[in-house]
Amino acid sequence: MFIALLTDFGTRDYFVGAMKGMIASINKDAKIIDITHEIEPQNIASASFTLRACYRNFPKKTVFVAVVDPGVGSNRRAVLVETADYYFIAPDNGLLSFVFNGAESFRVFDLNNKKYFAEDVSATFHGRDIFAPVAAYLSRGIAAGRIGEETNDFVCDSTDNTPRIIHIDRFGNLITNLVKAGLPEKFVIEINDHRIEKLQNFFAEAEKSELFMIFGSAGFLEVAAYKDSAQKILNTKAGQIIHIKEL
Repeated sequence: MFIALLTDFGTRDYFVGAMKGMIASINKDAKIIDITHEIEPQNIASASFTLRACYRNFPKKTVFVAVVDPGVGSNRRAVLVETADYYFIAPDNGLLSFVFNGAESFRVFDLNNKKYFAEDVSATFHGRDIFAPVAAYLSRGIAAGRIGEETNDFVCDSTDNTPRIIHIDRFGNLITNLVKAGLPEKFVIEINDHRIEKLQNFFAEAEKSELFMIFGSAGFLEVAAYKDSAQKILNTKAGQIIHIKEL
């Protein structure tokens, strides 16, 4: 079984290695895939977008471990979500809202059986001491119901539909929370007093440094600049609100 990891830990510290070591110590046959460990620190929306954008590319029954956890050590819960095709393990902070909003059926488990945690659980590193061991035991065939208690109480951040930037990729492209189905037939976007009118099908339709809109591979509307960084040109950041005007 595959275990896919997504965190904001970066790779220069020991954190990712410690999680992988914990998984291997419980299931040496687990196949571990790194989605990314370069999520902007504590950016839950960016983590949620990234996982949503790629999880369907993985084999069925993959266990996804997503650790972007500003509430680590507090009373926030750790949850396991089981859908027909996948498992998702994450802090209960809204990161998995796309599953709750999009899956036809799912079950949520409050991870509370310490038998499947590390022997000593740190207040600051649940990725290693809770999430990684639970993923490893799942990959060994332990049923979700043995690891946690099923619950209908979980965080689903689906109330704020304000148009905004949810992620900025390494090229400086601005990924928004907008999809084609929710937009007018003709529209423009305004960001920091800049008006972006051009909607393209591919990047090379624009001139160098020209700003334009495009629907990216994940299905979300993006603002980009050909051979340049839209983030630098517009001086934007993740979470920033944008404005849409229908034509």
